[in-house]
Amino acid sequence: MSSKFSRINFHTETVERFKQYAIANDANYTETLEATLDFFEKYSINPFVPFDDSVHHLEQVINKRMDAVEAILRRIETEQTKPTKKLLDRLFNQQEEEQPKFVERKYR
Repeated sequence: MSSKFSRINFHTETVERFKQYAIANDANYTETLEATLDFFEKYSINPFVPFDDSVHHLEQVINKRMDAVEAILRRIETEQTKPTKKLLDRLFNQQEEEQPKFVERKYR
């Protein structure tokens, strides 16, 4: 059972560009158009908005995520790593720090 076809009118120059693009990618026209639409939908790119705005938005999102990762790492360092290091230092240096409080003296 074949799919139904429909027509859309395009300018001749656009049709020629599209045909060349489809041939260059070794795909039929339907596959080429579907792949193009899927690409724009998947990556939320609007072809009518200048690409610099999209790149700037992506950069902002990435910077926010990197700031969040940095905050998480700082929190781990202050709440887990440093206290654990202090405990280990006290444990291993405990023998060196211990000095008798009272020293027995013998009188003759």
